[in-house]
Amino acid sequence: MKYPIAFIFLLFAFLGMGQEFHTEYRYTDSFNNGITIQNSYPKGGLSYTDPQSGMEYVYVVFWTAITNETESNLELEVRFPENSFTVPSSPGIDFTLYLPTDKPTPEKEHRIDYGLDLKSFLDEYLGQPTALTATILPNDIYRFYTVALSDQGIDGVMRAGFALKGQDLTYTLNGHEIDSGSIKIQKK
Repeated sequence: MKYPIAFIFLLFAFLGMGQEFHTEYRYTDSFNNGITIQNSYPKGGLSYTDPQSGMEYVYVVFWTAITNETESNLELEVRFPENSFTVPSSPGIDFTLYLPTDKPTPEKEHRIDYGLDLKSFLDEYLGQPTALTATILPNDIYRFYTVALSDQGIDGVMRAGFALKGQDLTYTLNGHEIDSGSIKIQKK
């Protein structure tokens, strides 16, 4: 009896030490040397009901951390399409992306929805475009949330995250790539 208990304990200890993010991109090319982007696994998959229309949506929450290991400031700009869109892996399901103003922290990582008060955010911003601009100082980390809202659930898992192509940011949602802004190094 003590071996199965020890095995379960070791399994949970191992899982607790695992990486806390889904993807990590460390850029070493001439444009982006010293920039790292980490993207989380999703949390959520729950429903949100619009108090105005009564329409029900399904959502997932992700966080992204951008680390600036350069000697210059980084200018971050994130924007998503205003209109909903579909992804080839989930035809017939409309998605809309949002950028809440609240910031994720390592302390919130184990909370429901990574600690984001999603209901309050969507009650105020549902149907409105959101965007983000920020300056990331040298040797600093900038964290932000992304919410994928859909008109129905999908079969399978959601995976998403930001990556750089030159200085252009792309956001990939279940294999569907979306132009989503830029990260530019401020020249001194």
